[in-house]
Amino acid sequence: MDDENPYWTELLKLRDPAWTDPADDQQRALTAAVLRLAYDLGGEIWSRAGELDAMGAPTRETVVTRSPDRALATLRALRAVREAADAAAEDTARKAGQLGAGYPQLGKAWDISRQAARLRWPGAVSAINPAANREPVHFEMYGGEARVSYHPEFGGWWWIATAANRKTAEAPEGDDGHAETSEEAAAAAGAFLAANAVPTAEPAPTGEM
Repeated sequence: MDDENPYWTELLKLRDPAWTDPADDQQRALTAAVLRLAYDLGGEIWSRAGELDAMGAPTRETVVTRSPDRALATLRALRAVREAADAAAEDTARKAGQLGAGYPQLGKAWDISRQAARLRWPGAVSAINPAANREPVHFEMYGGEARVSYHPEFGGWWWIATAANRKTAEAPEGDDGHAETSEEAAAAAGAFLAANAVPTAEPAPTGEM
């Protein structure tokens, strides 16, 4: 596949939103399926599992359904499910990051902030992410100039500017200083340029004739 082909470029463009939330019946079905998996695993890791064959059917049924340690075995299995889900989420987040998703999208999918996503999956948005190669944006406004660039390690856009009065400023380093879009970063830079523009001199008043 030719990644430079306009057809594939357009077809594989990141879609936002990338999903619809599961319906209530879908969520219930998923919960039931997970519980079945955990229950089966719980039966395998249950400390009484090796004793069941020696029990008669009525006794075995009673022990399985009424023993608190059988429920605890299932609970332990659910912890393994959670650990497996976390591992699968990390693998999936890194794949999404390699294919073009940024930390804002990863955070939205996991219902956490962009900053929290970067802390949860550091390095997920890697250098091979197409977003990492976005060209910086340079513009002039109010007699000054600004540069907006994408920092993949933070999953956001950062700006630096020099105003007409020669004052300079830049977005803070770190998560708090990075905007989710280039437009947001450019707006912050533009506000700085506007606030530090050189006022136009008013014409001197003329005397009355």
